[in-house]
Amino acid sequence: MEMAYTELNAKLCAFLDKTPNSFFAVKNIKVELAAAGFTELQENSRWQLQEGGKYYVSRNGSALLAFVIPQKDYLGFQVYACHCDSPAFKLKNNAEIVVDKKYVKLNVEKYGGMLMAPWFDRPLSVAGRAIVREGAVLKPVLVNVDRDLCIIP
Repeated sequence: MEMAYTELNAKLCAFLDKTPNSFFAVKNIKVELAAAGFTELQENSRWQLQEGGKYYVSRNGSALLAFVIPQKDYLGFQVYACHCDSPAFKLKNNAEIVVDKKYVKLNVEKYGGMLMAPWFDRPLSVAGRAIVREGAVLKPVLVNVDRDLCIIP
């Protein structure tokens, strides 16, 4: 039994290492669900659900709902839910502020209930979703700068 917990904990830590925010959480959970035989549904399409079917739907790249249709009569339901974003500093629009041509500050706002002290005087990075232009099309792209990048003094 202990080995199962060790393996489960290792998988959880690996998932957390590659999941710095809710956008990555949804992306990585979609991969896990697809590997487990779940089918993605689109909100704007008519769903053809079948007994025993495993399905998921996501919205905005930051929310996800997965469910299984029972194969036999079922007199109840089970719901598992989680909140996959966490307190963070979010970059404001036009975040770069150049100070005396010596360094760049990033204008941020705090998101979620957070304890401020643990964020100060330690190396931080940046991860999230950016909207980029490809020709005439705007496209969301996930960004994870996986190195120490900034410090809040």
